[in-house]
Amino acid sequence: MPEKFWNIDMVKGRQALSLLPRRSDGSGQVDWGETEVALIDTGYTEHPVMGPWQEGKSPIVRVDDGLNLMERGARAQDSLDYEGTPGHGTRVASVLCGNLPGSFVGLAPGLSMIPYRAFNHVVISSKHARKRIAESIRHAVDISAAEVISMSFGFPQMSLFAQRHLGEAVDHAYDRGIIMVCAGGQIVDRVTYPGKFSRTIGVGGVTPKRRVWFRYDKSMAKRSIDIWAPADDVLRANSMLRDGEVVPDANGPGDGTSYATVHVAAAAAMWLRRREDELDEAYPEPWQRVEAFRNILTETSQDVAGDYWPERSRGILDIEALLKANLPDPGKLKREDRKAADEIF
Repeated sequence: MPEKFWNIDMVKGRQALSLLPRRSDGSGQVDWGETEVALIDTGYTEHPVMGPWQEGKSPIVRVDDGLNLMERGARAQDSLDYEGTPGHGTRVASVLCGNLPGSFVGLAPGLSMIPYRAFNHVVISSKHARKRIAESIRHAVDISAAEVISMSFGFPQMSLFAQRHLGEAVDHAYDRGIIMVCAGGQIVDRVTYPGKFSRTIGVGGVTPKRRVWFRYDKSMAKRSIDIWAPADDVLRANSMLRDGEVVPDANGPGDGTSYATVHVAAAAAMWLRRREDELDEAYPEPWQRVEAFRNILTETSQDVAGDYWPERSRGILDIEALLKANLPDPGKLKREDRKAADEIF
């Protein structure tokens, strides 16, 4: 069995947190300022690791800033009473920003998370689900003003016509400098959308032994996976439905690139918080933030073990090195001209 928080140790998450400013209240907690991550998923539950909760509100989960597109007009709360992947949003959120000292602490404890309830199953198969995801992206950009969007779901194939509305939303976010972090998936050997889109940050998974957890077709991985992060036996919190009531479940291990994705989303939030005073001056074009982040991810990554490594310059996430690295020269950054709305492969 791996160590309890092997995943945080592997990506040097605690060392990275030590580089961030602290709150002035003497708590020793990170001062996240206005940095927020939008989590498009199945919604949230009132789990203690995302609390403390008072009258349905939490200092971590921005319940009034998110969006519920399944039960419109309600908060993005996950009822767990459906077939699919109920509770998935809570599980990945706990790894992203859970904060219950002595019990469970995530990669970016206390980071503000904006919840979106856009589907009931993380394997996206319908046009209606894709439309809800596209609407969530636009809301996160234009209304909630999130700097990072984390998407731990996917769908392996789409026609150009079917994906256009989703691609247009991705292009909209990219042009405004929003870092979109997406799961590579593990259903088929090809990276799933929206991680396939060149304007997103595609994330693959590794095991505690630093080996690739799920192998994609090498040409697809080389094209679409920007970074690798922990995806096997990752400790996460969970909620369950008992006698019709949503209650906390025991913490336990979770698998999948869903978890790898939130490691990188947390890293993006840390990077933005650490460099926020420099980014506007360094990068006059919003898209340059995205490409600067992608560039540093590659330059600071750690070696992957084993015989499967389709792109040797793209290794395992190292958040401490990411935060310490100098910002790349804007003149060396290349705008990704492949629009998601027109990209099909």
